[in-house]
Amino acid sequence: MHIRELEVKELHNVAEWLYHMNEQDSHYVAWLASDPNEIFEQIWTLTQFRDPLAYVAWEGENIIGFLGLLPFFDQKLCRLLGPFALENEREVIEQLWDKASITIHMHFDMAKVACFDSNEELISFTERHDFQLYNVEKTLALHRHTFDPTTSDHSSIVNVLEDDHDQVDQLHPTAAYYTTEEMLRLSKEPENYLWGFQKDGNITGYLYFETIIEGHEGEICFVNVDHYDQGEGIGSTLIEYALHYAFHALDLDVVTISVRNQNAQAEKLYRQIGFREINTIYAYEKSMTTIPTISTTIH
Repeated sequence: MHIRELEVKELHNVAEWLYHMNEQDSHYVAWLASDPNEIFEQIWTLTQFRDPLAYVAWEGENIIGFLGLLPFFDQKLCRLLGPFALENEREVIEQLWDKASITIHMHFDMAKVACFDSNEELISFTERHDFQLYNVEKTLALHRHTFDPTTSDHSSIVNVLEDDHDQVDQLHPTAAYYTTEEMLRLSKEPENYLWGFQKDGNITGYLYFETIIEGHEGEICFVNVDHYDQGEGIGSTLIEYALHYAFHALDLDVVTISVRNQNAQAEKLYRQIGFREINTIYAYEKSMTTIPTISTTIH
Protein backbone atom coordinates (compact mmCIF):
# COMPACT_ATOMS: atom_id res chain seq x y z
CA MET A 1 0.00 0.00 0.00
CA HIS A 2 1.13 3.52 -0.86
CA ILE A 3 -0.49 6.77 0.33
CA ARG A 4 0.09 10.05 -1.48
CA GLU A 5 -1.48 13.44 -1.94
CA LEU A 6 -4.40 13.67 -4.34
CA GLU A 7 -3.23 14.84 -7.78
CA VAL A 8 -5.32 16.70 -10.35
CA LYS A 9 -4.77 13.99 -12.97
CA GLU A 10 -6.44 11.48 -10.61
CA LEU A 11 -9.57 13.52 -9.91
CA HIS A 12 -11.98 11.73 -12.26
CA ASN A 13 -11.03 8.26 -11.06
CA VAL A 14 -11.08 9.25 -7.39
CA ALA A 15 -14.43 11.06 -7.74
CA GLU A 16 -16.01 7.99 -9.37
CA TRP A 17 -14.57 5.73 -6.66
CA LEU A 18 -15.90 7.98 -3.90
CA TYR A 19 -19.32 8.12 -5.52
CA HIS A 20 -19.65 4.32 -5.47
CA MET A 21 -18.26 4.06 -1.94
CA ASN A 22 -20.65 6.67 -0.55
CA GLU A 23 -23.64 4.89 -2.11
CA GLN A 24 -23.10 2.09 0.42
CA ASP A 25 -24.51 2.63 3.91
CA SER A 26 -21.56 0.75 5.42
CA HIS A 27 -19.16 3.35 3.95
CA TYR A 28 -21.37 6.46 3.89
CA VAL A 29 -19.79 9.71 5.12
CA ALA A 30 -21.79 12.94 5.37
CA TRP A 31 -20.79 16.21 3.62
CA LEU A 32 -19.48 14.42 0.54
CA ALA A 33 -21.43 15.52 -2.55
CA SER A 34 -23.85 12.98 -4.03
CA ASP A 35 -23.10 13.30 -7.76
CA PRO A 36 -19.76 12.29 -9.39
CA ASN A 37 -19.39 15.68 -11.08
CA GLU A 38 -20.07 17.51 -7.84
CA ILE A 39 -17.62 15.25 -6.00
CA PHE A 40 -15.05 16.06 -8.69
CA GLU A 41 -15.51 19.80 -8.07
CA GLN A 42 -15.47 19.30 -4.31
CA ILE A 43 -12.20 17.39 -4.20
CA TRP A 44 -10.67 19.56 -6.93
CA THR A 45 -10.81 22.50 -4.52
CA LEU A 46 -8.76 20.43 -2.07
CA THR A 47 -5.86 20.37 -4.56
CA GLN A 48 -5.73 24.18 -4.79
CA PHE A 49 -4.08 24.87 -1.43
CA ARG A 50 -0.41 24.98 -0.55
CA ASP A 51 -0.72 22.29 2.11
CA PRO A 52 -2.23 18.91 1.19
CA LEU A 53 -5.91 18.53 2.06
CA ALA A 54 -6.60 15.14 0.45
CA TYR A 55 -4.84 11.78 0.46
CA VAL A 56 -5.40 8.64 -1.59
CA ALA A 57 -4.37 5.11 -0.61
CA TRP A 58 -3.27 2.90 -3.51
CA GLU A 59 -2.64 -0.81 -3.88
CA GLY A 60 -0.79 -0.90 -7.15
CA GLU A 61 -3.05 1.00 -9.57
CA ASN A 62 -6.19 0.43 -7.49
CA ILE A 63 -7.68 2.97 -5.08
CA ILE A 64 -8.29 1.44 -1.66
CA GLY A 65 -8.73 4.52 0.53
CA PHE A 66 -9.30 8.26 0.68
CA LEU A 67 -9.38 11.07 3.23
CA GLY A 68 -10.15 14.71 2.44
CA LEU A 69 -10.25 17.77 4.67
CA LEU A 70 -13.04 20.21 3.84
CA PRO A 71 -11.64 23.45 5.30
CA PHE A 72 -13.39 26.30 7.09
CA PHE A 73 -10.33 28.38 7.85
CA ASP A 74 -12.23 31.28 9.40
CA GLN A 75 -13.68 28.89 11.99
CA LYS A 76 -10.44 26.88 12.34
CA LEU A 77 -12.58 23.84 11.57
CA CYS A 78 -12.38 21.02 9.04
CA ARG A 79 -14.92 18.41 8.08
CA LEU A 80 -13.56 15.01 7.19
CA LEU A 81 -14.52 13.54 3.82
CA GLY A 82 -13.72 10.04 5.00
CA PRO A 83 -11.64 8.23 5.90
CA PHE A 84 -12.83 5.67 3.36
CA ALA A 85 -11.22 2.25 3.02
CA LEU A 86 -12.07 -0.65 0.74
CA GLU A 87 -9.80 -3.35 2.19
CA ASN A 88 -7.60 -3.76 5.26
CA GLU A 89 -9.86 -1.02 6.56
CA ARG A 90 -8.35 -0.32 9.96
CA GLU A 91 -4.78 -0.19 8.64
CA VAL A 92 -5.72 2.02 5.67
CA ILE A 93 -7.79 4.38 7.84
CA GLU A 94 -5.00 4.78 10.39
CA GLN A 95 -2.36 5.54 7.78
CA LEU A 96 -4.61 8.08 6.09
CA TRP A 97 -5.22 9.73 9.46
CA ASP A 98 -1.51 9.77 10.25
CA LYS A 99 -0.88 11.71 7.06
CA ALA A 100 -3.80 14.12 7.37
CA SER A 101 -3.56 14.83 11.10
CA ILE A 102 -0.30 16.74 10.60
CA THR A 103 -2.08 19.27 8.38
CA ILE A 104 -5.10 19.32 10.69
CA HIS A 105 -2.97 20.23 13.70
CA MET A 106 -1.28 22.99 11.72
CA HIS A 107 -4.45 24.77 10.61
CA PHE A 108 -7.50 23.66 12.60
CA ASP A 109 -8.71 23.54 16.19
CA MET A 110 -11.55 21.13 15.48
CA ALA A 111 -12.21 18.19 13.16
CA LYS A 112 -15.70 16.81 12.52
CA VAL A 113 -16.99 13.70 10.81
CA ALA A 114 -20.47 12.22 10.37
CA CYS A 115 -21.73 8.86 9.11
CA PHE A 116 -24.43 6.21 9.35
CA ASP A 117 -24.27 3.81 12.29
CA SER A 118 -23.68 0.98 9.82
CA ASN A 119 -20.27 2.49 8.97
CA GLU A 120 -18.72 0.44 11.76
CA GLU A 121 -15.09 1.00 10.75
CA LEU A 122 -15.47 4.78 10.84
CA ILE A 123 -17.28 4.73 14.17
CA SER A 124 -14.52 2.51 15.53
CA PHE A 125 -12.00 5.08 14.25
CA THR A 126 -13.75 7.89 16.14
CA GLU A 127 -13.61 5.82 19.32
CA ARG A 128 -9.90 5.06 18.96
CA HIS A 129 -9.08 8.73 18.46
CA ASP A 130 -11.34 10.17 21.16
CA PHE A 131 -13.85 11.92 18.93
CA GLN A 132 -16.94 12.98 20.88
CA LEU A 133 -20.50 12.39 19.70
CA TYR A 134 -22.11 15.85 19.45
CA ASN A 135 -25.20 15.29 17.33
CA VAL A 136 -27.58 12.55 16.22
CA GLU A 137 -29.70 13.50 13.24
CA LYS A 138 -32.49 11.60 11.53
CA THR A 139 -33.04 11.85 7.80
CA LEU A 140 -36.68 11.65 6.74
CA ALA A 141 -38.07 11.32 3.21
CA LEU A 142 -41.34 12.06 1.47
CA HIS A 143 -42.20 10.61 -1.96
CA ARG A 144 -44.29 12.38 -4.55
CA HIS A 145 -47.07 9.79 -4.57
CA THR A 146 -47.61 10.17 -0.80
CA PHE A 147 -47.66 13.98 -0.72
CA ASP A 148 -51.03 15.26 0.47
CA PRO A 149 -50.93 19.07 0.87
CA THR A 150 -53.20 20.74 3.41
CA THR A 151 -53.03 24.29 2.07
CA SER A 152 -52.71 26.04 -1.28
CA ASP A 153 -52.24 29.57 0.11
CA HIS A 154 -48.64 30.46 -0.72
CA SER A 155 -49.22 34.20 -1.14
CA SER A 156 -46.73 35.03 1.63
CA ILE A 157 -43.85 33.07 0.05
CA VAL A 158 -41.18 35.20 -1.67
CA ASN A 159 -37.77 34.58 -3.21
CA VAL A 160 -35.04 35.68 -0.80
CA LEU A 161 -32.74 38.32 -2.30
CA GLU A 162 -29.37 39.74 -1.32
CA ASP A 163 -31.18 42.69 0.26
CA ASP A 164 -32.82 40.26 2.68
CA HIS A 165 -29.46 39.08 4.03
CA ASP A 166 -29.70 40.72 7.44
CA GLN A 167 -33.22 39.45 8.16
CA VAL A 168 -32.35 35.90 7.13
CA ASP A 169 -29.07 36.07 9.04
CA GLN A 170 -30.98 36.72 12.27
CA LEU A 171 -32.93 33.49 11.72
CA HIS A 172 -30.04 31.32 10.53
CA PRO A 173 -28.28 29.14 13.15
CA THR A 174 -24.69 30.21 13.80
CA ALA A 175 -23.53 26.57 13.92
CA ALA A 176 -25.13 25.62 10.58
CA TYR A 177 -22.90 23.90 8.01
CA TYR A 178 -23.51 26.79 5.59
CA THR A 179 -23.22 30.42 6.63
CA THR A 180 -25.91 32.85 5.49
CA GLU A 181 -23.53 34.15 2.82
CA GLU A 182 -22.81 30.65 1.52
CA MET A 183 -26.52 29.80 1.49
CA LEU A 184 -27.36 32.93 -0.51
CA ARG A 185 -24.58 32.18 -2.98
CA LEU A 186 -25.57 28.53 -3.40
CA SER A 187 -29.23 29.47 -3.87
CA LYS A 188 -28.26 31.13 -7.16
CA GLU A 189 -27.08 27.85 -8.63
CA PRO A 190 -29.46 25.97 -10.96
CA GLU A 191 -32.31 24.18 -9.15
CA ASN A 192 -31.34 25.47 -5.70
CA TYR A 193 -33.82 27.82 -4.03
CA LEU A 194 -34.10 30.10 -1.01
CA TRP A 195 -37.65 31.08 -0.12
CA GLY A 196 -38.86 33.37 2.63
CA PHE A 197 -42.16 33.84 4.44
CA GLN A 198 -43.06 37.52 4.41
CA LYS A 199 -45.15 39.00 7.20
CA ASP A 200 -45.78 42.74 7.52
CA GLY A 201 -42.96 43.36 5.05
CA ASN A 202 -40.41 41.30 7.03
CA ILE A 203 -38.92 37.84 6.49
CA THR A 204 -40.07 35.85 9.52
CA GLY A 205 -39.10 32.41 8.20
CA TYR A 206 -37.06 30.90 5.37
CA LEU A 207 -36.39 27.58 3.67
CA TYR A 208 -33.32 26.59 1.67
CA PHE A 209 -33.74 23.78 -0.89
CA GLU A 210 -31.15 21.96 -3.01
CA THR A 211 -31.65 19.58 -5.92
CA ILE A 212 -29.46 16.57 -5.12
CA ILE A 213 -30.12 14.39 -8.17
CA GLU A 214 -31.79 16.14 -11.11
CA GLY A 215 -35.16 14.61 -11.93
CA HIS A 216 -35.11 12.41 -8.82
CA GLU A 217 -34.13 13.81 -5.40
CA GLY A 218 -34.09 17.11 -3.53
CA GLU A 219 -33.28 18.13 0.02
CA ILE A 220 -34.73 20.72 2.37
CA CYS A 221 -31.45 21.77 3.97
CA PHE A 222 -32.72 24.47 6.34
CA VAL A 223 -36.09 25.70 7.52
CA ASN A 224 -36.16 28.25 10.34
CA VAL A 225 -38.84 30.53 11.75
CA ASP A 226 -38.51 33.52 14.05
CA HIS A 227 -38.99 32.45 17.67
CA TYR A 228 -41.86 34.91 18.16
CA ASP A 229 -43.75 33.60 15.12
CA GLN A 230 -43.45 29.88 15.78
CA GLY A 231 -46.70 27.95 16.09
CA GLU A 232 -48.44 30.01 13.37
CA GLY A 233 -47.95 27.48 10.56
CA ILE A 234 -45.11 29.36 8.86
CA GLY A 235 -42.78 26.36 8.82
CA SER A 236 -45.40 23.99 7.40
CA THR A 237 -46.39 26.55 4.73
CA LEU A 238 -42.76 26.91 3.64
CA ILE A 239 -42.28 23.13 3.54
CA GLU A 240 -45.46 22.48 1.59
CA TYR A 241 -44.53 25.19 -0.91
CA ALA A 242 -41.09 23.60 -1.38
CA LEU A 243 -42.68 20.18 -1.86
CA HIS A 244 -45.16 21.55 -4.41
CA TYR A 245 -42.28 23.09 -6.34
CA ALA A 246 -40.08 20.01 -6.08
CA PHE A 247 -42.73 17.54 -7.23
CA HIS A 248 -44.45 19.66 -9.88
CA ALA A 249 -41.99 22.24 -11.20
CA LEU A 250 -38.82 20.15 -10.84
CA ASP A 251 -40.53 16.77 -11.33
CA LEU A 252 -38.62 15.12 -8.48
CA ASP A 253 -39.57 11.77 -6.97
CA VAL A 254 -38.48 12.28 -3.37
CA VAL A 255 -37.51 15.06 -0.97
CA THR A 256 -35.51 14.54 2.21
CA ILE A 257 -35.14 16.61 5.37
CA SER A 258 -33.01 16.12 8.48
CA VAL A 259 -33.84 16.76 12.12
CA ARG A 260 -31.83 16.52 15.32
CA ASN A 261 -32.94 13.87 17.79
CA GLN A 262 -33.52 16.57 20.41
CA ASN A 263 -35.89 18.53 18.16
CA ALA A 264 -39.04 16.53 18.81
CA GLN A 265 -41.34 19.41 17.85
CA ALA A 266 -39.84 19.74 14.36
CA GLU A 267 -39.87 15.96 13.83
CA LYS A 268 -43.56 15.87 14.79
CA LEU A 269 -44.29 18.57 12.18
CA TYR A 270 -42.36 16.74 9.46
CA ARG A 271 -44.14 13.48 10.19
CA GLN A 272 -47.54 15.21 10.12
CA ILE A 273 -46.69 16.49 6.62
CA GLY A 274 -45.85 12.91 5.59
CA PHE A 275 -42.09 12.49 6.00
CA ARG A 276 -40.86 9.10 7.22
CA GLU A 277 -37.47 8.16 8.70
CA ILE A 278 -34.97 6.47 6.37
CA ASN A 279 -31.67 6.66 8.30
CA THR A 280 -29.81 8.26 11.20
CA ILE A 281 -26.52 10.15 10.97
CA TYR A 282 -24.10 10.31 13.90
CA ALA A 283 -21.80 13.33 14.04
CA TYR A 284 -18.52 13.40 15.95
CA GLU A 285 -15.96 16.10 16.71
CA LYS A 286 -12.41 16.15 18.03
CA SER A 287 -10.45 19.01 19.52
CA MET A 288 -7.10 19.30 17.73
CA THR A 289 -5.45 21.62 20.26
CA THR A 290 -3.62 18.78 21.98
CA ILE A 291 -0.25 17.39 20.86
CA PRO A 292 -0.75 14.87 18.03
CA THR A 293 0.09 11.21 18.50
CA ILE A 294 1.07 8.95 15.64
CA SER A 295 -0.57 5.53 15.47
CA THR A 296 1.47 2.38 15.85
CA THR A 297 0.27 0.92 12.55
CA ILE A 298 3.07 -0.93 10.80
CA HIS A 299 3.83 0.89 7.51
